[in-house]
Amino acid sequence: MQFKYSKPKTIEELSMLKSNYNAKLLAGGTDLMVKLRAKSCKPEIIIDTKGLGKNEIKFENEKVIIPLNTTYSDLLKNKKFKEKFPMLVDIIKKIGSPQIRNRATPIGNICNASPAGDFLLATYLYHGYAYIKPTNKKIKISQLIDGPGKIKLKPEEFIYSIELKERIGYEYYYEKVGKRNAMNISIISLGIVLKKKQNIIEEIKIAYGSVGPTIIRFEDLEKSVIGKEITRDLFDWLGEQYTKRINPITDVRATAEYRKKMVKNLLIKAFYNLNKTFQEG
Repeated sequence: MQFKYSKPKTIEELSMLKSNYNAKLLAGGTDLMVKLRAKSCKPEIIIDTKGLGKNEIKFENEKVIIPLNTTYSDLLKNKKFKEKFPMLVDIIKKIGSPQIRNRATPIGNICNASPAGDFLLATYLYHGYAYIKPTNKKIKISQLIDGPGKIKLKPEEFIYSIELKERIGYEYYYEKVGKRNAMNISIISLGIVLKKKQNIIEEIKIAYGSVGPTIIRFEDLEKSVIGKEITRDLFDWLGEQYTKRINPITDVRATAEYRKKMVKNLLIKAFYNLNKTFQEG
């Protein structure tokens, strides 16, 4: 396979190249190289985004701004990020190997738009927004995702940075199920952020990965349990509702039946992890 390579220095040059060619952007390349090797994408040009440099990770008004070309390792080295986003730190540590985390980027994970995307799932829980160049739009990340490998951007547009909202006073749960312990692609994953007062739910967000064409959240179900006591019966009921609505597929990693069964099982496991005292009863 032959393709051109360019490493533009400006937003305008990058945008022009992306608009004029069948192009793929290269930041870390951990997903792109796999696709090129498998010949599942055949770009005319590879555009290396690192020519634009790397801005600092910023914290503003209980939000973090993660710029283009920031790697997972950059986030793990950032003391403030580790203090403010412990769930994301746990998720990042489960992504690939240290070598992968040294190259892979959160923005790359979002642009790959895989329903198994670990960091992508987290953006659904952390009110994630993307800043788009050169049009200077700000779009909710969940609204950018249009299916496996598909994001809603114009030919000239690209994600320049992302914004995540801090979850102060929330508890969290994250688990991904796979066939091996290391460098795992999930068969199913579940992330929950929960705010409660005296065991009553004040806010809850629940996101599943690898059980549909995109990350799955049902905001009506989340709203329906606000104000209710956290009990095993409530999580049983929630598990049944998600099981009814989620219709996963069979692929090389797992059957649809197994994934559907795990939808409820993971929620029950989350209940016991979020309420340690129940484990002792």
